[in-house]
Amino acid sequence: MKLGDDEQRVADYFFKGTGDVANMSVLTNRRLVVVYGNAEESYPLSKITAVKIIFNRSWRLVLLGGILALIGLGAFTSSAGAGLFFILAGAGLVYLGWLGKTNLWIGQMGGNKHYGKRGQAKKEMQDFVESVNAKLA
Repeated sequence: MKLGDDEQRVADYFFKGTGDVANMSVLTNRRLVVVYGNAEESYPLSKITAVKIIFNRSWRLVLLGGILALIGLGAFTSSAGAGLFFILAGAGLVYLGWLGKTNLWIGQMGGNKHYGKRGQAKKEMQDFVESVNAKLA
């Protein structure tokens, strides 16, 4: 990410850990930039209406995982291998559903954008969103 003339970095947030420049958000005095994978999207602060964090658990995955685990328990008596497979698959789905997903939501005049990551938002992400919203006010 290259900064323009008279543009200063105000805050940044790394989605996958400090120093991972391939998955980050940067707030400057003029824009919000989201970098992910091989792409970069830039949002001028004048076009953003709000930025917030949305966290959701996937109750469908939890339910589906529980059903698979129960099927595995029933199948364990006839075939230990198949039963164990269903139990492990079910446990994995329950874990992913309970872990949930956090979205960085950017509201703008042309529509809304979401950038997600597994798990709950950490303090650093909350601080970053507060910094962005302070610039919008």
